[in-house]
Amino acid sequence: IGFFLHIPFPSFEIFRLLPRAWRAELIEGVLGASLVGFHTHDYTRDFLTSVLRTAGYEHQLGSISLPERVVKVDTFPMGIDFERFSRAATSPETELRATELRQKCAGQKIIFSVDRLDYTKGLIDRLRSYEFFLKTHPEWHGKVTFVISVAPSRTGVESYQAMKLELEQTVGRILGTYGDVHWTPLIYQYRNLSFDEIVALYRSCDVALITPLRDGMNLVAKEFIASRPDQTGVLVLSDMAGAAKEMGEALIINPFHTDDFARTLE
Repeated sequence: IGFFLHIPFPSFEIFRLLPRAWRAELIEGVLGASLVGFHTHDYTRDFLTSVLRTAGYEHQLGSISLPERVVKVDTFPMGIDFERFSRAATSPETELRATELRQKCAGQKIIFSVDRLDYTKGLIDRLRSYEFFLKTHPEWHGKVTFVISVAPSRTGVESYQAMKLELEQTVGRILGTYGDVHWTPLIYQYRNLSFDEIVALYRSCDVALITPLRDGMNLVAKEFIASRPDQTGVLVLSDMAGAAKEMGEALIINPFHTDDFARTLE
């Protein structure tokens, strides 16, 4: 049995907040697998620490010896189909879409982000930080456009509906405060984009803004890089995403720190 956890495994300081019996059941349950995998070394280390502190099992280079068998724990950072994105990015159709978008935003830097509606993605924090950037950098008014695409998710859950409402109120406030007849500082889309649409946006933007509050890996960051065969564009990436451990050449930010966010954007 192979078990892979695609979200972060918490540090023991957080894991220990669970009732003792729950902790033991969770650890023993995961150890029912022959191979346990995580995105980053940090998550693997945190799991092994929790195993030791909860069940008392030590490990040797990631191998845990149980009474009747051995469980192997290792790191397997998830990747993407690089060739698919790279090929699509250079297709005539993508070039046409990207050219049309650049013409619509002529004379402006294009910032782009795409995420599903989820509290871990930091969408509202991202918008507030962009708002702070516009407030503190008036010289960029009329020279930048933020295209933010949000994919519907868990539409029947009340807390997600409330989050969507707050998101749209924040979008409205930014447009109402800074937009005018000559300039739209923000383009908000609440729908699922097709593969071709996303690649064209990856291809045409100047900055990809990938700033989750917590993320196991985040493949959007990798998709953006794969869609830039000419190696142009800048990736602004949250240090709370597992991808930040692999993509140190990006501009790494703390998504909770508005000043840091605005300075990095500038």
